Amino acid sequence: MKSLKNKIELSKILESIEVNKDSKETTKQLDDYHSQAKSHVIGVTGPPGVGKSTLIDKLIKKLRKVNKSVGIIAVDPSSQKSGGALLGDRTRFLLDPNDEKVFVRSMAAKDYLGGISELTYPSMVVMRSKFDYIIIETVGVGQSETSIKDIVDTVILCVQPGSGDTIQFMKSGVFEIPDIITVTKSDIEKLSNLTFSDLSGSKGYFKKINDWSINIIMTSSHKNSGFEKLLIEINKRWDWLNADKRLNERRYDQDIEWLKKSLQTEFGSHGMEKLKNKLIYKKNPFSTLYNLKKMILAR
Repeated sequence: MKSLKNKIELSKILESIEVNKDSKETTKQLDDYHSQAKSHVIGVTGPPGVGKSTLIDKLIKKLRKVNKSVGIIAVDPSSQKSGGALLGDRTRFLLDPNDEKVFVRSMAAKDYLGGISELTYPSMVVMRSKFDYIIIETVGVGQSETSIKDIVDTVILCVQPGSGDTIQFMKSGVFEIPDIITVTKSDIEKLSNLTFSDLSGSKGYFKKINDWSINIIMTSSHKNSGFEKLLIEINKRWDWLNADKRLNERRYDQDIEWLKKSLQTEFGSHGMEKLKNKLIYKKNPFSTLYNLKKMILAR
């Protein structure tokens, strides 16, 4: 019963934040969670049908075997009738409901661009203070769906064999977001080897930040292969981020991007113009946003 109680309590916290996200009390609460960050936050993105959910399911099982806790945020397409998460039943993750160290939160993307939801960032901040790993699954990937890079520490881009996605990703700039690339369904050997070769030959399009090298991992849920190697690469990335204050710098930059996007979404360019050079950020992003909103409305 303890596990069920913990999950219910966390659900209530997240629901309260969703309902009261603009209140002063909520902003203070969120800043407290922000200061308690402990998770490695991983974003998994890729076209619909590429196998993102299956890959996440395999990663969860690998992490639970070494007693790591995992929080999952699944951003789903919205129902045109209810506006809620279309796939919010979470049946695509084969999880033990009594496992207190695994928690899944589904949310609808609604009209929010970028492959995530408006509530993804605050929900992530809460869950980041409670689990060893957070995994965020995006709606999909495209030219307008690259915002995942602005809220996670590590982006995993999933590519399906023989889909022709490599050329499309080069055209749309998607190769600018991943830190790790995985070729899913690699049991389709001929096509997956060809896709691996195409990706390897396209490395000039990959983003390069400092000395981090983007590796391509072959995975297959059918053969249950490649996931151990993928987890090793994820942990290697975490060690790299924690060296030389890279993680702190990345998260600071993400806070600023979130502030700008939140203000732009609510007030547009006219509201941003009112701020001019007033957007000064040191810490406590939620209180900063609250105060900036008051400043814009007062002008």
